[in-house]
Amino acid sequence: MISATQIYDYVQCPHRVFLDAYGDRALRDEPNAFVELLWEQGIKHEENIISSLPITADMSQVDKANRERETLAAMHRREPLIYSGRLTSGDLVGEPDLLQLRGSGYIPGDIKSGSGFEGDESEGKLKKHYAVQLGHYVQILEQIGMGDGSREAFVIDRQGNHVPYLLMELQGVRNTQTWWEYYQQSLSEVRAIVQQTQSTMGALSAVCKLCHWYSHCKQELVAQDDLTLIAELGRTKRDVMIQAISSVHAFAGCDPASFIQGKKTIFPGIGPDTLLKFHARAQLLSTPGATAYLKEPVRLPVARNEVYFDIEADPMSDVVYLHGFVERLHGQPATARFIPFFAEGTESAQEEAVFSQAWGYLQSKVQDSTIYYYSKYERTAYKKLAEKYSNVCSVEDVENLFALPAMIDLYFDVVKKSTEWPAYDQSIKTLAQYLGFRWRDTHPSGAASIEWYHRWIESGDQAIKQRILDYNEDDCLATGIVVDGIREL
Repeated sequence: MISATQIYDYVQCPHRVFLDAYGDRALRDEPNAFVELLWEQGIKHEENIISSLPITADMSQVDKANRERETLAAMHRREPLIYSGRLTSGDLVGEPDLLQLRGSGYIPGDIKSGSGFEGDESEGKLKKHYAVQLGHYVQILEQIGMGDGSREAFVIDRQGNHVPYLLMELQGVRNTQTWWEYYQQSLSEVRAIVQQTQSTMGALSAVCKLCHWYSHCKQELVAQDDLTLIAELGRTKRDVMIQAISSVHAFAGCDPASFIQGKKTIFPGIGPDTLLKFHARAQLLSTPGATAYLKEPVRLPVARNEVYFDIEADPMSDVVYLHGFVERLHGQPATARFIPFFAEGTESAQEEAVFSQAWGYLQSKVQDSTIYYYSKYERTAYKKLAEKYSNVCSVEDVENLFALPAMIDLYFDVVKKSTEWPAYDQSIKTLAQYLGFRWRDTHPSGAASIEWYHRWIESGDQAIKQRILDYNEDDCLATGIVVDGIREL
């Protein structure tokens, strides 16, 4: 039976669908603490949402063997709102959180602990993995004659907002495929994967690190010398290149000009400049002892004082709980001093208090210091905080601060634009470790920090709090290490 979970996973990684169906479970990683936290928080969120809804038929207490029968009975009784039902049709199975009676039939809904939209919520772009799950439920409802014919569904998100998913609408201005067509395409490919009439390949990407097949897949990709080991060369680009270029070493040894025709390459979606960039990275990965280098001159501002800035946020609670700063004298790592502003709880007043403290600190330091952060995340988070706490500062204040020459986005303004590294990605952890820096924690990650924060909120254990602070301090110190490393280049 093909489930909505398989369709969801397919959007993230087709190879996971295959491995979950046929892979050796002994090769799976140990359960990830952050993923387990997501499940726990998702269950709590769902319970909170359900308690506020006018549920008329609760299937959650019915054993699975009888749940489909009872769900159908509730639908035939025309119950207005059914919770935790189960439906099947042919080789499809679905367990929508909600089935809402509308007119002559039902529309499905899911309760999500994340945002109902992708990226910037103001753009209102639907999430692909949510859309295909909902499409799966709509398909089953249509096949059993219980849909309302609209091919509409909905998500109730982390804020309790009711987000419509109109599956017959186009995905975007440029992408004229409807969400329903995208679901149908995804279903067809999942069916082929499950029936083993279509093969799949792993691909290294940011989403891999939370997957239980991560270690196994990465080991296979390294052994295969797969093109996705090249930073920013993802699955889609690999798949259009692989017939002509089989591996990283093959790419490094070829003449990229042979694939360039005028202002284009023979690979759809990959321009000449991008191809040359990937070729340079392939050569770095294929050359023993290769070192990082500058693609163009870099002139970093020189001030007597330097500040390295990193925040920690919990998307599940929608709270920024730590603003960390390491300040030091220019070129003198031994003078580094860590200054954290830590929220002692998830309440708005506590988040506002530490934001106010951090904002005041930045205002004072930007006058005589160069301030470094890694990627646009801090700026985006500060704009959202300004929207929530306008008495601290305005969104315009944030934009003006981050536009100052003293504020340096080390990733976008320097690393991505002007450097190349013999590494699989350009994350701060990868580059700092390449330069010899080591985090004190054995498993450092932003996701782990979120899990630690939840444990600290529940227990008040000061050792956990210190672990969070140490991790954030190391992130800030690592940014300084990368700055120093670039200067040496």
